[in-house]
Amino acid sequence: MSMQPPNPRHRTPGATGLSVLLLMLPLAALAPPGHASGTTDANTCEACHSDPDLMVTNKKLYDYYREWSRSIHHQEGVTCDECHGGNPRAPAKKAAHGDGISESDPSSGIYFKNVPDTCGSCHDAILAGFRESNHYKHVEKKRGEKQGPTCVSCHGAIDSEVLDVETVVMSCERCHNEKSGNHPENPEKAQDILNRFLSIHRFYRYITVRAEPQEAKAFFGMIDPKMEELSVTWHTFDLEKIDKKTADVLALMKAKRDELRSRRRQTK
Repeated sequence: MSMQPPNPRHRTPGATGLSVLLLMLPLAALAPPGHASGTTDANTCEACHSDPDLMVTNKKLYDYYREWSRSIHHQEGVTCDECHGGNPRAPAKKAAHGDGISESDPSSGIYFKNVPDTCGSCHDAILAGFRESNHYKHVEKKRGEKQGPTCVSCHGAIDSEVLDVETVVMSCERCHNEKSGNHPENPEKAQDILNRFLSIHRFYRYITVRAEPQEAKAFFGMIDPKMEELSVTWHTFDLEKIDKKTADVLALMKAKRDELRSRRRQTK
């Protein structure tokens, strides 16, 4: 019986084949994770939107990136996809953007009605206060009806800001003015209350410096929960309630300041 030579396509691995296989295994282990599935370790949102060419070709997108890069959100590690959606590990634009990234898409986290819930995923206590407000009730109305402001209407979006006594008036007057007839007195009321609210922070610094460490710790242990509650109350936009709670906290801060002043004078 004559022997047929083995078919090379059906040959079992010999010493050479096993050697090649063993050499390939460590190389596979060294390959960057996720690359086999078409993903990357780099954040492609940052990589694309930070491209200096965008300053000319699409300045709006580049400005968005610049706003984010110097914002408190960036400092806290909040990335684009946490608000906008998408996949920051996908290298291709279409896959990275995915579906529901546009603010005109009702499924998007930055769609008008979804903004409070998107912000509230981190600022949950503030969202609870906002849901008690008339502003929120108007946000929930149908398009075309008189709708209220969302978080970004007052604070901005990416590089958000805390309102001061000047910007609070400008913010409120967008809706509350003589022309609209919609409580035009509210901007000035809000300004007066906010001025007193900011005085609390000035007393806070004084007490921190002048009080003994343990004394300050005990006092602020009582004050801090009231301050957190007051911040939530601000977002109900119930000016009477905000005014009362601000006055209560301010009275406590003034009393402590006066106590420290009196003690300091006696020791001189």
